[in-house]
Amino acid sequence: MSEATVELALGTVQMGLAYGVAGRGEAVPATEAQDILECAWENGIRVLDTAPVYGDIEERLPGLMRHRAFNVVSKIPPLPAAVDDAAARKFVRDAVERSRQRLGARLNTLLFHRATDLLGSSTAPFDAARDAAGPAVRVGVSCYSPDEAIAARERLPVEAVQLPGNALDQRLARAGVVDRLDGVEIHLRSAFLQGLLLMPIELALRRVPLAANALARWQQYCRARALSPLAAALGAARQLPGVRYCVVGVDRAQQLAEICEAWRASQSPDAAALACDDERVIDPRLWAAA
Repeated sequence: MSEATVELALGTVQMGLAYGVAGRGEAVPATEAQDILECAWENGIRVLDTAPVYGDIEERLPGLMRHRAFNVVSKIPPLPAAVDDAAARKFVRDAVERSRQRLGARLNTLLFHRATDLLGSSTAPFDAARDAAGPAVRVGVSCYSPDEAIAARERLPVEAVQLPGNALDQRLARAGVVDRLDGVEIHLRSAFLQGLLLMPIELALRRVPLAANALARWQQYCRARALSPLAAALGAARQLPGVRYCVVGVDRAQQLAEICEAWRASQSPDAAALACDDERVIDPRLWAAA
């Protein structure tokens, strides 16, 4: 997939929850959320990413969008533990119907929020999602790694996957990964590694001390190319192969305006040397344990 086809998409988790290590510490107020959506539309963004577990934003989103005809990606919440096929089918059908009622024709894609719900022995959850979603809505899965996405794709005809990827997390660029996801629409998230790549180095190291070496390489990379961390992070994300949408989240309209400006101007200098294989650095779920 050529670089020119990659587009920005807007994540909405910050509009429903206090989120990220560099966030504002509260959900984005409604007036600011409307300003962010207006900025997104004016800058050519046409895809929003949301989920029922992001506070109440999925149900509020249509009112915030107003007349703007965004396409929306939402999620099917994690299945309850130890459910049989009949209960799983009902849970999925009910979840899909709620999202369809809230979002209407704007609902474009539904992703299972937890990949393990598709990796068991039963295909009942996925089959129920496809039946309930209908032919106009893609069904896929949100994953924590390309390996999870490949495993899901090999079992089921998933049409879209969401994956983390950024200057440090370049697992998507490993040999053969994109080939094994051929025909699947790839949505990239965590381009800023939850803000870690944009933070002053002192703050970033206090948050993730084990990232010292990786962040030193990152800082040197930015300085050597006279790039701001924002421009460098976007450029590194754009060079990852196979990506259709790069999902970014903000908590202020000005942040989004700066991202859009940097995106339009961004280049993709080779960032392969920045790749980090230490999951304690590239997987935010492990930061607290580190």
